[in-house]
Parts: sequence; C-alpha cells; structure tokens
Amino acid sequence: MPAISVQSPVSRIRQFASENPALLFVLLYFAFQIFFLSTISNGAGVDDAEQLAYVGALQWGYGGSQPPLYTWINSIAGNLLGISLFTIYLVKFGMLASLFASVYFGARLLGLPRAVAAAGMVGIFMLPQIAWESQRTLTHSVGATTGCAWAFLAFAWHMKSRSWYSAAALGLAFACGLLGKFNASFFLIALILAGLSLPAFRSVLLSRKSILALLVFVVAVAPTGLWALTHTENLLARTHKFEMNAGGQFLISRLHGEWKLFLNGVLFAGVALVFFAIAWWRSRAEQISQDWMDGEKLIARILIFALGGVFIGVLISGAAEVKDRWLQPILFLAPLFLSVVLGRTIKSDLPLKRFVVVGAICGLIVIPGLAINILYARDGKVPSIGQLDYAKLFAVTRAEGSYGTVVSDAPQLPGNLRLFDNSINPIHMEMPNAAARIHFPALFVWFGKGMNPTVLNLMNEAGIAAPPTDIKHIDLTYKYYPDQSEQVSYFIIPAR
Repeated sequence: MPAISVQSPVSRIRQFASENPALLFVLLYFAFQIFFLSTISNGAGVDDAEQLAYVGALQWGYGGSQPPLYTWINSIAGNLLGISLFTIYLVKFGMLASLFASVYFGARLLGLPRAVAAAGMVGIFMLPQIAWESQRTLTHSVGATTGCAWAFLAFAWHMKSRSWYSAAALGLAFACGLLGKFNASFFLIALILAGLSLPAFRSVLLSRKSILALLVFVVAVAPTGLWALTHTENLLARTHKFEMNAGGQFLISRLHGEWKLFLNGVLFAGVALVFFAIAWWRSRAEQISQDWMDGEKLIARILIFALGGVFIGVLISGAAEVKDRWLQPILFLAPLFLSVVLGRTIKSDLPLKRFVVVGAICGLIVIPGLAINILYARDGKVPSIGQLDYAKLFAVTRAEGSYGTVVSDAPQLPGNLRLFDNSINPIHMEMPNAAARIHFPALFVWFGKGMNPTVLNLMNEAGIAAPPTDIKHIDLTYKYYPDQSEQVSYFIIPAR
C-alpha cells in the first residue's frame, strides 16, 4: 500500500506562497501599511475621524448619505481591539487586501490563467483612486469597492460550485456591495446582466438556488432600507454633490455629466491604459488570435454594462458631476480586463509579467509618498487637519472638568478626542437624532472664535437656552508646522 504524503501547515503555506507570489506581495504590502502608518500618524483626517465618531454605535444607518457596512466593520473591530488609529488602519487595509485577493481568486475560479489573474490583481495599484486615494483618505468608497469585489468572487464561486452554500454567499456578497455604498448598485446590476448574457452562466442564475440568493440579499438589506425610508433627510444629505440639473439647464447639465463620466473614466484607468498600451506595442510581433472563454467575456461585459448603467443614470438624473472616486466600484476590474486582452492577444507571458512589475512599483511608490503626505502634506495653504495637536485639546479640556459627551458641528474634533478616551460619546450634526443623544456633562467644541451656529442649535435642541458667558479658546498647533495653528473654542455644560 503506497505511503500517504502528509504536508505540515508550514509546508502548505510555503507551497501556496511559491505558487502565488503576487498574492503574497499584496498581503505583505497591506500588512506593512497597517503597522507603518499606525506608527507615524498623529491624528485622523476628515473621513477617518468620521469613523472614529461612529465606532461602537451599531445601527441600521448613519448620517451623511452613507450606507453602514464600513462603519459596522469598524465598530466590530473597535469593540474587539479598542478605538485607535491602528484599528482604523487594520480595517481599511484589511479590506483593501481582501479586495485585491477577491479579484485574484475570482479570476481563477472563472478559469483565467494564474498569470492573468496575478496581473489583474497587482494592476489595481495602477488605479490612482484605489492605490493612492483609498489608502490616503477614502472610507466608504473602500467599503463599496471591496463589497463589489466580494460579489465578483462569490459570483465566480457560485458559477463553479452551483451549491446552496455558494448561492447564499452570493446573496450576502451582493448585500455587502450595496451596503458599502449605493453607487455599487451599478456594478452589481452589471454583474447580473453580464451573467445572464452568457448561456453557461444564465442557466445557473435562473436555477432555483437563485431564490435563496435573492432571499439572503433582501433579508440583509431590508433593515437598512427601512431605516433609510424613515430617515430620508439623512439619506439625501449629500445629494447636492451630483449637481443635478445644475442652473436649471436640462441639456447642458446632462452633457456636462456625460463628459465628466468620460473624462474621469479615462483618468481613473489612465495609468493602467498607458502601461497596457506599452506592453501590447512592445510585443506586437507575437500577436495571436484566440477565442475568449466565458469568464473572460464576463469581465468585459461587466465593464460595458456598468459604464452603460452610469451613462443612463446621468441622462435620467441630470447629474452634472461624476467624480473619479465614484467610479471605484465601476472600474476596479479594468486592470483584469486589460490583462485578459494581453493574455489572449500575445503569445508570451512576458507582457503580463511586466504588467505585474509595473503595478508592484506603483504600489511601492505609494508607501513613501503616503508617509510624506501624512507627515508634511498641506490642504491648500494650511497643513493637513490630522496633524493638529489633539492631545493638547484633550488634556486642557479634561483639566477644565469631566465630560462624557463631545458635541461639535463636524466629526473631526469628537472623533480625534476618542483616541484618548474611548468612552467619549461623540455627537455631530450629521448624526441622526443628534440632539437626543447628548448627555451631560458635555463638552461643546468647534473650530473658530465666534459661537458656531450649528453647535448652538444642537445645544438649544438639547434643552440649553443659551451658551455660558465664559467660552474658552485654545490654539492647537500642527505637529510638523509648529508656527501655524488653529483656534478652537469650547465650553463644558455640567450634569443637570
């Protein structure tokens, strides 16, 4: 009887790493970013401060027109590990790592060669909105794009497995995409349409198991959907960003919106397109013609249907603005599509290997660039808001008196103060039922010297008729620009 070879866990890990070096690079890259940025960061920027303000508050919806997925994950991590910049970075870079990995494994499940899947994954570093902006500041866009990547992976698994388990995972992954950010709906609809357009996938999507996927999806999104219907003011709080029918110009606003879609779409994938063109041109002598597999056709059609959906959405809504970061869930598969083209039209794997190398270099360039940005960047004429001396603000206000609630017009100050006391109850104007959440003693704090009207309104709604006469002021300096400062005003209302 032949001996059965049993591999140890270490041997299996080594074998997996040797077979998937691109994936190993991605995982080590984001693990490094978690610890490196946690070490050098002083405070949270605007988007991360918003997350700090919500961590621990698990609810069906939040303010600012944003779905809850990213905040849920941050809240769970904060409850388990404590509220800190490390936790914030762990969630962000953990989700980004899963985004990259989902693209890789999804491509492999669809039957794409390992070289194509690796190039499509590492090529995501050539998308500046993901490689740079997502690491630097974005939050909910990360949740949306990651949720769409999970949906792509779950779809690929279901097409291969065709089991009840994969059907349930597909429904849950679709829910994660929509709960990440609402613009993910363009990708999710495109994924379904692309699947239905291919006979091999259509039969699976039209099987009885899809009923389970639909049921899981509805159950997962229903509570947030019902919450949104009863909090329409929060749901629509930021719709002004779309500039719908700007200036009352029916035709001009739509033409401008379509132009912004085209321009920002090209800019979004511009770096990847340039290096794709170079790789293709250098290997033009080795061009071949091959039929595309269903999995490869699926990827192309996803992009076509998603962009078509946005095009139609702009026409219907009259949106005059389409920002490049909004295209993250729409175009994150662009490098994978370009890799498919290289794999199908060039006989050698060399162009794909070059594509991987360029993607890896782009990712590595981000590391020192992001560090410099965090430490020394300026927003216009002033340094980045995350560089302020929040430790001084906490020490001074705590010396003035005790408080359990921090109220402000924006999450920047309450969120950063939570880094020094996790028990603080942060309140800001975009929170649903903000005034009802205020408990005394409470610190009211804002940027500037004069009384902030939003803070005053929150205070009045909480039952305080007028602010105290002894409003205090403090100058907070920027860590790496000590010659510059921001004035912060505050007062404490004692327990009532």
